[in-house]
Amino acid sequence: MRQILLLIALALAATAAHGQPVYRSVMPDGRIIYGDKPAPGASEAKVVNLPKPNIIAPVSTKPPPAAKPKDAGKEPAADPVKDAQQRLDAAKAALDAGRLEQEGDRIGTVKGTARLSEAYFQRVRALEDAVIAAYKQLEDARR
Repeated sequence: MRQILLLIALALAATAAHGQPVYRSVMPDGRIIYGDKPAPGASEAKVVNLPKPNIIAPVSTKPPPAAKPKDAGKEPAADPVKDAQQRLDAAKAALDAGRLEQEGDRIGTVKGTARLSEAYFQRVRALEDAVIAAYKQLEDARR
């Protein structure tokens, strides 16, 4: 039942994204059918008003760039631990944002359900690797 509701919600979101009306039809036996036009033989049919989809801008999968010294002859950063901690915090924030599903992260299956795509898992893994690298940098700076 949960999968059917998810499929209906995905179909409603997809049609709402294109600005097409969505109809809710109640059949004589009490079944409710959603579609892009009223179901034939429905005892009641009405247009469903859907809110605009909440679309989030894509998040970069690249780790934050490492700080580059402007001049090689200058003194090293005053507090390398603080800099490493900031890089770690930024990497963690990017990971949290990258775990949010984005458009194209789900793939339909033969049974009519959806699963997360391989690209989603690769993106999250790259961000996790960036967090691990930032954590190692912080540990090195503390030593």
